Amino acid sequence: MTPRSSYAIRQFVGVVAVAGLAVVVQAMATFPPTGSRLYMGALAVLTLLSGRLTIKVPGRAASVSVSEVFVFAAILLFGPAVATLIVALDGACASLAQTDRRLYRALFNVAEPALSVWAAGHAYVLIALHSGPPTPGAEFLATLAMTITYFVSNTCLTAVAVSIESGAAFDDVWQENALYVAINYQAAGSLAALAVGNAVTFNLQALGLVAPLLVLSYAAYQSASTRLVDAQAHVGEIEQLYTATVETLAIAVDAKDQVTHGHIRRVQRHTLALARAVGLVDPIELKALEAASLLHDVGKLAIPDHILNKPGALTSAEYATMKTHANIGATILATVHFPFPVVPIVRHHHENWDGSGYPDGIAGERIPLGARILMVVDCFDAVTSDRPYRRKLSDDDGIAILHSRRGTMYDPRVVDTFVALIPTLRQEDAAAETMPDLPLTSGGHHDHTGRYVAADLQSCSDRIALLRDAGALLGRRLDALLPGTEACLFAMDPARERLLPAFATPRLEAFAASAQFSSGEALSGWVAANRHAILNSDPRLDLAELADTFGFSHCASTPIFALGTLVGVLTVYASRAERFSDEDGQCLGSIAQEVAMGFTTDRAHSPGPDTGTPVRPRSHAA
Repeated sequence: MTPRSSYAIRQFVGVVAVAGLAVVVQAMATFPPTGSRLYMGALAVLTLLSGRLTIKVPGRAASVSVSEVFVFAAILLFGPAVATLIVALDGACASLAQTDRRLYRALFNVAEPALSVWAAGHAYVLIALHSGPPTPGAEFLATLAMTITYFVSNTCLTAVAVSIESGAAFDDVWQENALYVAINYQAAGSLAALAVGNAVTFNLQALGLVAPLLVLSYAAYQSASTRLVDAQAHVGEIEQLYTATVETLAIAVDAKDQVTHGHIRRVQRHTLALARAVGLVDPIELKALEAASLLHDVGKLAIPDHILNKPGALTSAEYATMKTHANIGATILATVHFPFPVVPIVRHHHENWDGSGYPDGIAGERIPLGARILMVVDCFDAVTSDRPYRRKLSDDDGIAILHSRRGTMYDPRVVDTFVALIPTLRQEDAAAETMPDLPLTSGGHHDHTGRYVAADLQSCSDRIALLRDAGALLGRRLDALLPGTEACLFAMDPARERLLPAFATPRLEAFAASAQFSSGEALSGWVAANRHAILNSDPRLDLAELADTFGFSHCASTPIFALGTLVGVLTVYASRAERFSDEDGQCLGSIAQEVAMGFTTDRAHSPGPDTGTPVRPRSHAA
């Protein structure tokens, strides 16, 4: 609660408390001199006891009880003064029973019911006095006026207090609970009228009939409420399981597409934020978009890897195959029977505003709004994220791409709204995605910034020397496991976030003598930045025109970890015709592990840094 809201709630409670004190004093002054004190005391005791037996309305802040029956009976039998004093006493006892006792809440709990009952009692008296001789119709009108007045006063005063304290809108607070308490109050007024009848005391015969009904109703509602709470808890568990399953499938899709889990999380956050910004408020539509933002590319599971991750341009046949993923994804998800419209968003998230998209070629407003939102967000995140076949673009460049496609591929209103949101979204990204580096093994320490660093691994010159020595076995292992390849072993400079060459095979010596990549740059830099191996990428990303000179057609790269810290990257370039297989990837990972172990062993025995040349020819020993 802010200081401003704290001041406002105390001001409001102060006004209510003064008014409540006034009606209590007035009730004491007008307390009836005649009447059965025994019945008055009995009503007070019944109100206090039944007020403790409340039933929480599942999923709501409201609770109901039968105490209003006895409060309304006190009004009908003895007038507003007695009922006002009874509820004031009940409010005081309820405040004393609370664990979180606050003075302003205690004052409100006493004053508000007193005000509401005082107003309800006088409404009853006013209608009853002006209705002529007592008749069933007049009694009904007076009782109805009593319950309506109590309902309006009680719910409005409480909603104002909650609204000020929580900052929620008054309408939202009032509407959330009004229906439930309205039914409860009307039933209580009717039962009180039935129990009292035309007598000056309780109609014991009617009370004998009503009391068991009250007890049975309370027990039945309590049982139903408990079952509903249990059912809601079960539904919540099922929803959590469903969400986890959806996210797992999304991770599998993006792993095949060789992008990071951070990508799908950003797309989901940005998609929902943009949806709300363009005015999408339907919870069903938002739920559909939340799932679709994770699963829109599920159809890529059916696309061959050599097409999905091809570094260069796709042929017309390959592009036709790629386009099938939208329809395949919709077909896959149609079998899930989502309770919200996920499938149309997935099917149409590549439809263009001008009708030139796929798979159905629909245009404009015929494209589902969720699909129009998702395609803008997905495009921007894709072009501003690192990929194994290209470097990421800046946000400005990404925005320029969106503007160039505005009105042709993308809904202009969606583009304009998203571009305006980008600064805020980037701030949220920084807060959501800044994670500390955690140790994978023991043996390290924390520097003054709190970041974990492995012991004795901070010197880049040390890393180059040690990796060069550990790379002595690299030539033999490549000849045995990956024939027809050349390799470059890079050391990670932790201070400047760059890769420097530590070892190269003969044909790459000249390249390695001067090559270096920033983290995220080219293929090897992308692997360093994302800590993720890649197979069958384009060697020109690292070697530029040298790749064509040497006849390299594809390459593979893997990070190297020692003591839980990224110390380098191993990249191999192939001139053989066949692409790297999954078995080749496993071999590359095995070689990287051997280099890491050799690195650690050499570090343990190294007398100090070696500043010699960082390039060593491949050994051709058997």
